[in-house]
Amino acid sequence: MSVAINIEDVVKRYGDQTVINGLSIDIKPGELFTLLGPSGCGKTTLLRMIIGFNSIEGGAIKIDDKVVNNIPISKRNMGMVFQNYAIFPHMNVKDNIGFGLKNKKLDKSEIESRIADILKVVQIEDFKNRMPDKLSGGQQQRVALARAIVIHPKVLLMDEPLSNLDAKLRIEMRNAIKNIQQQVGITTVYVTHDQEEALAISDRIAVMNKGIIQQVGKPKELYERPSNLFVSKFIGTSNVIKAKVERKSDDVYLQFSDGYTEQIRNISDRATNNATVLVSVRPHEFIISTDQDGIKGIVQNNMFLGVNTHYFVELEDGNKVEVIQDAEVAEIIPEGQSISLKVKTNRVNVFDVENEESLIEEGVANEVG
Repeated sequence: MSVAINIEDVVKRYGDQTVINGLSIDIKPGELFTLLGPSGCGKTTLLRMIIGFNSIEGGAIKIDDKVVNNIPISKRNMGMVFQNYAIFPHMNVKDNIGFGLKNKKLDKSEIESRIADILKVVQIEDFKNRMPDKLSGGQQQRVALARAIVIHPKVLLMDEPLSNLDAKLRIEMRNAIKNIQQQVGITTVYVTHDQEEALAISDRIAVMNKGIIQQVGKPKELYERPSNLFVSKFIGTSNVIKAKVERKSDDVYLQFSDGYTEQIRNISDRATNNATVLVSVRPHEFIISTDQDGIKGIVQNNMFLGVNTHYFVELEDGNKVEVIQDAEVAEIIPEGQSISLKVKTNRVNVFDVENEESLIEEGVANEVG
């Protein structure tokens, strides 16, 4: 049965330095929950606190309402998959997977049965007698995953498990991890700095920075409606440009450079008239205009990628932005050509220039008529 994990106001210190100060997260039973953030943000530190490798200087970590702060690692019944696989080079696949089961003193028939079952789940039955040096990186990671799951842990923890694989294998293995996790139904905490990886596999994501949770949500929610500028820039590509708020009666407009203005319906009342705001525009949220109305710029580089074309455009104020256009829409615009860019205001995000918090109103229709 899947368990819940409740992290309540936890504190982690190294000497005089506090790296996590009062952090709280609730992880639901059976979900694949990802801690996402840049190097040094505290995500691996938190993962190691859950399993017991790191001490806890304040707060509590609960597994199904039972505080585990002072429970030894060996008694927490958790499985962990490391970045470097950590499989034993002198043991074959079958013995590697069965190592934890033997330590639990299970009888031989139970061990054989569990190993056979997990070999099928992770799809490495044909390699059970191979030594690790005869396996690919992806196969080794499957062994590490099988070894962590076969002991029937309450919680599975994964620390940057795909970072040592090449790009193609990473995609293959992230799909495998998602499928296996869903099949087994184990509550999983996954750590990565790779936002694409997090978006692809997670039920929910916590974006971290400097030991603080910036936002928790489903991948689509974080991508489409980030709560602050850090999340917007960290997840996906965001172009940040300045605009002024213009209020006319009940209507609100964003006034960009070159006199270009677009109406926006879902902006908060906190965005006062004439206030300068930061507008985060994804590359596909620009429209390359065929007329003169829009933000003026010059194409610096173009990059044809089959289904779409990427343009790198320098605006008249010196700001550089990336624009994506479907390849079938038009001919490729040559480098050096002047263009105008319009903005899809029903898709963009708007942030306060001072605190960089979102000014988009939750639950307000964003279509502009």
